[in-house]
Amino acid sequence: MSSIDAAILAAEREVEAASRSRSICAAPLVRDAAPIDSLLPPGHEDSAGDLLAPPPAASALDDAGIELRQHALTAYAGKPAHHEPAPIPPFLVGSWKMFTATKINLMLVFLPLGIAAELLEWSDGAIFGLNCLAILPLAKLLGDATEQVATHTNDTIGGLLNATFGNATELIVSVFALVKGLLDVVQVSLLGSIISNTLLVLGMACIAGGITKPVQKFNSTAASANTTLLLMSILGMSIPACLAGFGEMKVNGKEDLLISRFTAIVLLFLYCLYIYFQLVTHRKYFEAEPEVPGGARTPVLARGAQQPALQLQSHVTRAGSSSFIMHKTDEEEEILFTLSGALFWLGSITVVIAFLSEFLTGAIEGATKDYSINKSFVGFVILPIVGNAAEHATAITMAYKSKMDLALGVALGSATQISLFVVPFMVLTGWAIGQPLDLFFGAYETAITFVATVVVGFAVADGETNWLEGASLLSAYIIIGASFLFYEHKSE
Repeated sequence: MSSIDAAILAAEREVEAASRSRSICAAPLVRDAAPIDSLLPPGHEDSAGDLLAPPPAASALDDAGIELRQHALTAYAGKPAHHEPAPIPPFLVGSWKMFTATKINLMLVFLPLGIAAELLEWSDGAIFGLNCLAILPLAKLLGDATEQVATHTNDTIGGLLNATFGNATELIVSVFALVKGLLDVVQVSLLGSIISNTLLVLGMACIAGGITKPVQKFNSTAASANTTLLLMSILGMSIPACLAGFGEMKVNGKEDLLISRFTAIVLLFLYCLYIYFQLVTHRKYFEAEPEVPGGARTPVLARGAQQPALQLQSHVTRAGSSSFIMHKTDEEEEILFTLSGALFWLGSITVVIAFLSEFLTGAIEGATKDYSINKSFVGFVILPIVGNAAEHATAITMAYKSKMDLALGVALGSATQISLFVVPFMVLTGWAIGQPLDLFFGAYETAITFVATVVVGFAVADGETNWLEGASLLSAYIIIGASFLFYEHKSE
């Protein structure tokens, strides 16, 4: 037995309530934690800078657990512990696992029905309804395929992939609606997506989190950055409405389109800065702060940091990974495919969603007559829920598991992406294909979007939330959504 092994075993005997049947990776309580200096080999400097004395002679102890204790020493030194990667299953096995991972994928039975409804020329109401139901599980699978591609890249590229394909379903639906000239539907659906993420999803996430804890804490810095960017984007959207309201500009005129397209370019540039800010310069602000038992929140131990005791650290996912992780408590993303297999499913699911979006948008006009609802309600309520249902479920699930940082990342991050990327992208796409899509969303729509963002900003400013705040946000969404049953959006 080496001197390092003897030192580690000798120190472990002094830990109160330490169980040799339990791995150190099982995260002992902070009150049971050993001083970090006691886990270091002789000759190593302790936190005061003094050399440690040689350990007493080790008794004939069992060698079990040495490797796991060395894992703690490796983590303290700033070197990630070595883990053998799990073998990648065959393509068919990985596909089966992905398609049977969640119960929402059972809704894939609506996929052939949606295609049949279009080919057999069923009513527009049936085509619209069946294709909406078919897109729901495909949106989830598109996200899963994106994650699988991201597992074969580094953290920065993976973050860019998730940012790019985070709202791919909604983007595809909007593009087909734009091609068909449904400008009102495109505008209302984009605003509906922003409000559904900020009020509906965040509200339900706060309620779900309140079921498990009276008060849920989260990283207020990241939340404030998202709400600030949301307000900035809504400022850009409000300029055409203000100018038109004061009679200084004609809606859909040359000046309106010019200012809208210029603003879209500025917002896209701001989105690029936001991605660089999130993934490079200020990445730590978007990492989930780990919790220790009892509710205390501690930063991840970095190289060279002096800390008196070994504390519980939680695993940080791809949204904010760290090389200095003490203990891993969450499951890593399972790799189901090779890079080529993941790209195959990413491309295939995108193509299928594109076809269904073609069917869905073509039936909107007839569906509003069949269901006796106006296009504004379809665009503001139905289409955003269809495009983001998988993300909505993820945010609520994460909040219920007390992972509010991830829940807010999904809700506010998605709303920010729509306002800074999807909206200006659609304006520039309309410019390219000859569709006069502008940023004049109407005075009413712009006003409620601005007020909703301000309300959310106040809700997340203090870094904690509860179920009552969630109920307030959800109530606000229900009131706004109901108003669109009686309001018809007009682009002029």
